[in-house]
This record gives sequence, C-alpha cells and structure tokens, in this order.
Amino acid sequence: MEKLVLPLILLVIFSIFIVESSAIVPKFIESQCKHTRYPGLCVSSLATHLNPTSQDPQEIAQAALKVSIVKAVYTKNYLQIVSKELKQKKAKEYQAVKDCLDQMSDSVSELTNSFKEFEHMKSAEYSEGDFAWCQSNVQTWLSTVLTDTYICMDGFYGYPMGGKRMAMIKARVLNVAQVTSNTLVLFNGFAAWHRANSNGGFKNKP
Repeated sequence: MEKLVLPLILLVIFSIFIVESSAIVPKFIESQCKHTRYPGLCVSSLATHLNPTSQDPQEIAQAALKVSIVKAVYTKNYLQIVSKELKQKKAKEYQAVKDCLDQMSDSVSELTNSFKEFEHMKSAEYSEGDFAWCQSNVQTWLSTVLTDTYICMDGFYGYPMGGKRMAMIKARVLNVAQVTSNTLVLFNGFAAWHRANSNGGFKNKP
C-alpha cells in the first residue's frame, strides 16, 4: 500500500509546481524568508507558489517543503541517468555517483514522510502532544536530508570526474541542501507560531 501512496503524493505536489511565472513578492514572504540561511533563494522559490494575500506560516512552511521534494526528485532522476551511463562505461567514479543516488533516494523518502506528517498535523483533533510528536518527526527527517546531501557531496572527493557533469551534480545536490535548510527554518517558525497561538487545536480558535 505504501508504494501506491507515495507516488500519489508526489503527483499532487508536482501538479502544483508545473507552472511558474513572475510574481510580486508579498511582504509576508520576505519577512519569513529573512530568517533563513538563504533568503534570496527562499523568496524566489516560494513567490510563485503562494497566495499573495497569505499571512499563514503554515502555508509558507508547507510550500517550502513541496519545493524541497520537487528539487530532490529532479536531482534523484538526474543521478539515475548519470549512474546508468557510468555503469555502462565501467567508470571508476560510478560508485561515488551510485552512493550519492542512494542518499538522494533516502532524501526523497524523508521529505515525502515529512509532507505526510505535515498533512496529519492539519487535523483539528490533534492534541499538543500529537503536534509535538509530529513536529519532532519532521525536524528529524529534514535534518537527515541535510546530512544526506553533504554525505553525497563529500563522497566525490578524490575522484577525477569534473567538467559540466560534476558541476551539475554538485549544483543540484547543493540546491536541495539549501532549499531544505530554508524549509527547516520555516517549519520551526510555523511550530513556534502554533505554540504561541494554539488553544489546544491546530490553529487559534475564535
């Protein structure tokens, strides 16, 4: 059953991110992104995927998570192509790319798990204990993704593979790390907002 659920989740996420267009960046997005490590990337990756009138930290954090998933899936697919080519050529750098692919595959799973957990956190019936448990899970998975990406990049040290292909791999993996770093900060901001505004449910009740 799990094998069926994950692709459906990814399909929904990708359907939201198919079309990108220029957009005026709302002040709220800028104010949230300024707390991240990569604020410019944060703004540019979220501006076209959020309601311009949104003032909801939950919506921003969830959009950032979707961006991370899309970037990770694209990178995983690229690594699969490169890995297959290197294996056919019996290139010595194949193992490094294969190891990186394994790390990125883990990252896709961890990000998808985070998305599913975030969906569960929307339940109005959730207690603070339930919320804290889900929060911890998401934080752990996002932190693990950062570890995966740096392990991937470290694995290429000592290999002569260079040029455009190596630059492309490093750039894509680094981008996953950067957007996920931003996602973690935005998620933590949402969790803090929740604690400050909750009356026992998921959102502040009138």
